Amino acid sequence: MERIIFLGTSASVATRERDNTSLLLQSGREKILIDCPGSLVKKLKTISVDFKSICRIFLTHPHPDHVYGIIALLHSQYRLKNTVHIYAHPETLKIVKKLRKIFSIEDLTKYPRIVYHAVKGDIFYESFNFKVGAFKVRHVPSSLGFKFLFRRNRQSCVFSGDACPGSEIIKQSKYSDFLIHDCFSPEKIFKRYPLLNKMHTSSHSLGKIASQAKVKTVIPIHFAGEVRYSMNEIKREIKDNFSGRVIIPRDLMSLTL
Repeated sequence: MERIIFLGTSASVATRERDNTSLLLQSGREKILIDCPGSLVKKLKTISVDFKSICRIFLTHPHPDHVYGIIALLHSQYRLKNTVHIYAHPETLKIVKKLRKIFSIEDLTKYPRIVYHAVKGDIFYESFNFKVGAFKVRHVPSSLGFKFLFRRNRQSCVFSGDACPGSEIIKQSKYSDFLIHDCFSPEKIFKRYPLLNKMHTSSHSLGKIASQAKVKTVIPIHFAGEVRYSMNEIKREIKDNFSGRVIIPRDLMSLTL
């Protein structure tokens, strides 16, 4: 059985109800952590997942709210003598390597051995349960989206990371069962702050993307925490252009695929 757990659903500014965006993908005994902000050990314990079992991490890009928790997670795996695999764009891997050095957690007698996997595109990970491809999204030059193809139920799920609208996300998510996509705020905030259009996606634009890609289910994520709006506005704007299912995630919500 495959499931996605939404460890966090906010953008860089967390709220009382929502922490920075991060996902946990579980398929059988296999676990993939997608992005790595703070408080992950606590969140994993809350959902009864052993943080010591996290050995594969996918990173979408090097912004602080997506990588700052990785040092705390590795530090928590003290004396396990384990190996952690990190998959990311080469520029993101450079940041992780620097952070390990700054915080002095390179000693393999104390901390995990790290295997770095440089990801630029196409299929970069395969297992008995699924395979994963990467593609570029429009946010920063090293930003990646991920496409998961599950073998058991033949379903597909696309995760955009932070992204503004673009043809590549439409191409990669065409006919997908699930699209989990940046949805920073309603359109009114983008009109107030036009520069957001170069970095993120409004709920209005997300509805158009989902409609053009003909996906079955849209899950907006990475909500702005520093401006006022309601989740009803988010859902209503998506539905203005998209007739499929819309799921508004909550932190620690589990979705069975």
